[in-house]
Amino acid sequence: MSTAHTHTGVTLFVYYKLPLPEHAQWVGRVRAFQQAVVQAWPGMTVELMQRPEASPEGLETWMEVYRHPQGVLPDMMASVATLAQAHGLPPKRAAELFVPLH
Repeated sequence: MSTAHTHTGVTLFVYYKLPLPEHAQWVGRVRAFQQAVVQAWPGMTVELMQRPEASPEGLETWMEVYRHPQGVLPDMMASVATLAQAHGLPPKRAAELFVPLH
């Protein structure tokens, strides 16, 4: 696959782990942060998901999904990271980009 592709279809996935007892305190914080992302980037759609079961260590894995009609551009990705930090979200956030399979 060529690395010289357009950004159309690029989706950003961000995942991290949180202690199960902290679920309620984080969900509102993450949703407020995602609302800030949507306001900053008109057309951006967001999802918040979690794995169905916690780990044996009592950790939940959460996944944020970001899509934009133009694809998630590098400046959008940087903005998501900056806004996450400004909202006090967990610092150990792993971000990955995926494109539709051709």
